[in-house]
Amino acid sequence: MPSAPRLAAGARRPVDGAVALALLGVATVAALLAAGAVAMPLTTLLFVFGAAAFAFLVTRVDLAILLVVATAPLEGQFQAGVAGTSPTKLAGYVCIAAFLFAIVRGRKLVFERGQALVLGILAIALISTAWADQLSPAITTTTRYASFAVIYVIITQFGADRLLQIRIAWTLAITCTIAAALGLYYYLYGNAQLATLPHAQQNDFAFILATSLPLMFFLLGRTQLLRPFLLGAIGLVSAAILLSLSRGAFLGLAAGFVVFVLTDRRRVQVTLTAGAVAAVGVLLVIHSNPQRFHEALTLKQNVAQENVSTRFGAWSAAARLASDHPLLGVGPGNFQFHYNQLTGQPLGALTLTVAHNALLDVAAELGLVAMCLLALYLVLAFTRLTGTIERGYGDPGFVRALRISLTIAIVSATFLSEQYFLPFWLIGGLAAAIWVDGQRREAEAKAVAVAETE
Repeated sequence: MPSAPRLAAGARRPVDGAVALALLGVATVAALLAAGAVAMPLTTLLFVFGAAAFAFLVTRVDLAILLVVATAPLEGQFQAGVAGTSPTKLAGYVCIAAFLFAIVRGRKLVFERGQALVLGILAIALISTAWADQLSPAITTTTRYASFAVIYVIITQFGADRLLQIRIAWTLAITCTIAAALGLYYYLYGNAQLATLPHAQQNDFAFILATSLPLMFFLLGRTQLLRPFLLGAIGLVSAAILLSLSRGAFLGLAAGFVVFVLTDRRRVQVTLTAGAVAAVGVLLVIHSNPQRFHEALTLKQNVAQENVSTRFGAWSAAARLASDHPLLGVGPGNFQFHYNQLTGQPLGALTLTVAHNALLDVAAELGLVAMCLLALYLVLAFTRLTGTIERGYGDPGFVRALRISLTIAIVSATFLSEQYFLPFWLIGGLAAAIWVDGQRREAEAKAVAVAETE
């Protein structure tokens, strides 16, 4: 057969249409960047840097997960921008994009029972949103549920990596220390009456710090070189929790300490030593401005009885809403629009936006089925962590720290509505990932043993 005619010297190859379109797109972007660099150089530079960071993080889902973890303790530092955007939401979007990119590249998905529970809660929230009286807060709340559901699924895929686990612990230790330092600064030198961040409620601020403390103690036993930093960080975080005066966080920490003493007595001495250092840090912070601490205590004492009666009223209202709307509740984020009527509060009086109890909050807004799913999710996470310790899956120190963190979260959530924050879903996702990976490794070992005996 005659060979295809060759191009003459100097002749050009025909350009493929797709290639031409891509070149045109690149040229257009380059022209826009050039024009932007002249008109708005700083904005253009930030855009280029952000685009490069996004492109890099999309290829590294582990770093994208750490970005989500890093922004969670500092969420209250930033006010929501256009369309409700915030660094935490942007980090979530990056993480989701990285996960989708990993799937495209052939990442094998892991399926487990916890995902069904979490996605079941999300499905009910989506249906309940359609029936909500106030649609805007329902959509906002459901979007938050959706983001955490997806983050949970992502953590279950990658959370068994021990290096990632250590990095998550360090990320929380560093960012919680920064958040604690900022909260104390606003308390001591700003207008805040209690330690918290500008756009965070002090109970939520204390909750995420308290659930991170066990992981900081876990790191304390792994390093000698950085132990002084960790001791200082634990002292700073402890001071911020105390000066938030969050009784829910205090009760959670007390329950976590009881679990620790009953299950890990070998490390009690190290923990008590760190606790003593933390107590010294707390006293130093209080001593730096004793008048401010006295004012905070007086404020808390003055409203203590009112807070207790308000809390009981909120629980009663949530229970009534759950019994009146057992299937789908009143809609995500809609508890606040029924509170005053059910409690007999006059118009213009204080309106609680949440029920201050995670399970009752979900029952009132999403119905009893969703509440049961959340309860099953928490029980499953706790039993998995306990089973993981008994069977020797994963890093035992890390798993014990997770179990204590989950204990703190569960007890605190009895008095606070914390299902809208990362610790619930991060701890559960890590518990699922470690459990499933341990089960898989155990099954593979058994299969190899059977094959060797045959």
